Amino acid sequence: MRKAMKILLAVDGSEYSLAAVEETARLPWPEGSVVRIVSVAEMPVSVAQWAMPLPSASFKEWDSVFEERAVERITQAMAKFAEIAGAQTEATAKTLRGDPKVAILDEAEHWGADLIIVGSHGYNALERIWLGSVSRAVASHSKCSVIIARRRHAQSASEQPLKILLAVDGSQSSDAAVEEIAGRPWPRGSEVKVILVLNLLFTPAAETWALPESYYSLQEKTGREQAESAINRAVSRLRESNTEREIPLTLMNEIILGHVEEEIIETAKEWGADLIVLGSHGKRGLERFLLGSVSQAVAYHAPCSVEIVRIKAQK
Repeated sequence: MRKAMKILLAVDGSEYSLAAVEETARLPWPEGSVVRIVSVAEMPVSVAQWAMPLPSASFKEWDSVFEERAVERITQAMAKFAEIAGAQTEATAKTLRGDPKVAILDEAEHWGADLIIVGSHGYNALERIWLGSVSRAVASHSKCSVIIARRRHAQSASEQPLKILLAVDGSQSSDAAVEEIAGRPWPRGSEVKVILVLNLLFTPAAETWALPESYYSLQEKTGREQAESAINRAVSRLRESNTEREIPLTLMNEIILGHVEEEIIETAKEWGADLIVLGSHGKRGLERFLLGSVSQAVAYHAPCSVEIVRIKAQK
């Protein structure tokens, strides 16, 4: 199984942030994992601009107010996390300062986080800490994996089985996503549906319009063979991981034709997925299934939480 993880949970007090706390508390983590809950004390632009001419003492008063609110958000998050997760996962807390987009990423890198978890959006008010732009920035620029968390339709205890939709494409990034699923201690009775969306749409360039029909047939045949190889490899690895589980994961797989992001999102809706897991980048060219743009599109339009798996650079 996977080694202990360092999980950075960023909160801002919004309902989306609360969903991230609940999701983090309910998801199972490897033994010895630590969750660090952080909130950013940031002076809103409107206040900062208005306060610039004020004496330094007044500015410090404002600064103190927003730091206190950050501490309140962390206290609330810690209480909710403990209520759901109990003592099964260690949780610590830290207040950050500055631009949330920068502060969260800097803290994750400095601490050596394996995973950042943020809500899908924040709120926009005088005390606003971040909008969806922060979760987008974190997902785009993080050097580690990221979960964009959404509240589940049916709230449950942490031991409730999960329906995990794993989108693969045979790339190195996709293989890392498979390993993430294989190495985590999912609740008993959890199901994993492995899908590969094969996009066979091909628009001929001017110089290829006269190619024989057999050329396109060969491209389709090659694409299907590669898809079958990739999905079979993923399923094989998950079956191997089942030998280490008291109750094995229920596995299923499907190759789907269509537009990648649309099919992933639609499958998640129809199947009732609790979590989508996919790599941050995929293959390009005629064999391309997933791109960075696909993981971004899925993260922001999915009906459930989405984990974007990145391969951490070795130091």
